[in-house]
Amino acid sequence: MSTFCQIMDKSESGGCGCKIPSSVLSRILSETAAANTVADDKVVLGFESSDDCAVYDNGDNYLLFTTDYFSPIVNDPYVFGQLAASNAVSDVFASGGYPLIANSIMAFDPELVPVEQVTQMILGAQSVMNKFNVSIVGGHTIKNSQPLYGFSIIGQVEKNRLKKNNTAKAGDVLVMTRPLGVGILASALKAGILEQADIAPPTLALITGDNEFGRTLSASPEVSSLTDITGFGLIGHISEMVGLGQLDVMLDSAALAFYDGAESLAVAVTSSESGVFANIRKYAQHVEYLGELSLAHKFLLHDPQTNGGLLFTVSEACLAENRQAWQSLCPDLMVIGRVTDGAGKIKVC
Repeated sequence: MSTFCQIMDKSESGGCGCKIPSSVLSRILSETAAANTVADDKVVLGFESSDDCAVYDNGDNYLLFTTDYFSPIVNDPYVFGQLAASNAVSDVFASGGYPLIANSIMAFDPELVPVEQVTQMILGAQSVMNKFNVSIVGGHTIKNSQPLYGFSIIGQVEKNRLKKNNTAKAGDVLVMTRPLGVGILASALKAGILEQADIAPPTLALITGDNEFGRTLSASPEVSSLTDITGFGLIGHISEMVGLGQLDVMLDSAALAFYDGAESLAVAVTSSESGVFANIRKYAQHVEYLGELSLAHKFLLHDPQTNGGLLFTVSEACLAENRQAWQSLCPDLMVIGRVTDGAGKIKVC
């Protein structure tokens, strides 16, 4: 077993599954928001909507700002670097923009993690940043008992292409671009039930892939809301879309796709201390099950995704017009539900 595997084994959770539960985060923010007395009318989006990026009016365009970092989700430092970079730039694409520059955030114990493995983390991340011409211009590194890696990103978007996560419209269809189950597979890797070699190359390519497709979606005004699915799971991110309480989502569970093996592993690797249960505790009040659903399937609805796919709402006519072109760029695109008038419920049918 490599040193990196040993470090991963010691971590309680990895990837976006290591996020502070949203219920705890909401309480902290509610108790500290009043301390921010700086009023800046150029800040278009901040904490208020839990959106993917902060947005700053820069004149002709908006600047986008986001920060993402986490502990290992895989045993391979190069793949960990790819995931860290793809996950960070995803927030910019989910806001409809494109990344410009990045600062790295890194932590590791130099007595436990060899320099060669840290180098592989950086090279994996650089392979992603190079694809989008993103310059890594600086960063900060500290000593820590387990590796942490990620980035703060500055991006840009034209004002007419900014997408938000809570502006869905009744009558829109709900579309997802990638299967679910990253958190379940990561838990199986950590438990030794699954080896990274058992994950098929096409699956690994999807898990480490990018969400540049969000930039394509931002060109259409009929795409009413857009986000990426990360640590709060599918249900959590849908709940953000209907968070104002005036909409419902009819979620077609049969239309969902899962990574190979995720459904069969879900119950075996999910503990009460997991990110799955943290999400269930936070979002169960928003969910109404209209039929029988297996426990594994329910877990996957709440599974924390690391570098998950995009989730967006769009008019049915726009989807019909663009589906062939969009599917050529994003073959896994799937319609998973519909937005209706309502009271903030996710009705799973």
